[in-house]
Amino acid sequence: MLIPSVVACFLSTPYWEVSFVAAYNYHPYVSVKETFRILFGDSWQYLWPVVLVSALQIVSASLLTSAMDRHFRTGKLSLANPKQLLNNSIFPMFLAVLAMCVFSIVWRFVLFGLVLLAQTICGAAGFAEGATLAVIAVISVAMFFVHVMVITPMIFWPPIMFVYGYRFGDAAAASFKLLSGKRVFRKLFPPLLICALIQLLVGFLQAPMWAMCISSFFIALFDNVFVTVFTIVVFYRISDLDRRDVIKYEFSVPQSVVSPKPEKQERIASEAAETTAALSDEQAETVKKQKRPKKDKQKTDGSSGSADANAPAAAKPTAKKSKKSVGKPRKNPKRETVSDKAADAEEGGDVV
Repeated sequence: MLIPSVVACFLSTPYWEVSFVAAYNYHPYVSVKETFRILFGDSWQYLWPVVLVSALQIVSASLLTSAMDRHFRTGKLSLANPKQLLNNSIFPMFLAVLAMCVFSIVWRFVLFGLVLLAQTICGAAGFAEGATLAVIAVISVAMFFVHVMVITPMIFWPPIMFVYGYRFGDAAAASFKLLSGKRVFRKLFPPLLICALIQLLVGFLQAPMWAMCISSFFIALFDNVFVTVFTIVVFYRISDLDRRDVIKYEFSVPQSVVSPKPEKQERIASEAAETTAALSDEQAETVKKQKRPKKDKQKTDGSSGSADANAPAAAKPTAKKSKKSVGKPRKNPKRETVSDKAADAEEGGDVV
């Protein structure tokens, strides 16, 4: 960013859309031609200084943006392979800067018309030169406010295009959705306004040429670096992209290795305790349900066992005998007949 800042301090004046008020030299009632020359300056008349400064700013901003993007993704900051860095973002940067330049030219013509209107109204009302100059200064600051508000989404077009791979129209639409509700303008505008007011103050003090060149150099350097770094940092933040330069990746590390935070550990322990208690209650209920039919079966078995125990002892051998007699066939009928007769005699009480 040093080279475009050095060139800018000799060929143009930063924030000229605000600091042009000092070029009136406290005499705002001038002709339309003189107002046009003051407002647009010599650089717009010859055009080549604007093209040269813009080209150098595009190259520098592309290198810085690509280097920071690689630093965020890999954790290593280096300017190795500058051709590759330029190839990644120079075309999106060129489109964004071209759109901002076209809008700045149109906006400068709008500012020119408002300044002429203020001169005409204040001159007809008989305002003093100081009051008219104050009115023009207020108009320039208000137009600068709107200008920054309009170009804020434009500075996010390059990262959206080379990070997400969007086309120009898609990036322009996505930038408004990306910035909605993020309050990015409130953080971007105050530093730029301070630089514009410093440049305006240096012009009103009518500082020598070398002092104006030094102030222009530092303001241009701060402006180029601040806007570029602010854009890429805010883009990663509002897009929820991971940065390896400040946040360690945990995707490739197993979850068992990664130690959670104390608050997370307490939450996990409480959830595990609640789950264990719920499971123990469910298991207790299932065990009770399983034990109930077994107890009923044991009661029925116990009642049958007691009934068998109360039965007379004489019935048992008779049952066994009957089972034997029924279940086994008779092998020798003659022997069995004699034994049967003896048994019948014994039962009848006859003594042989």
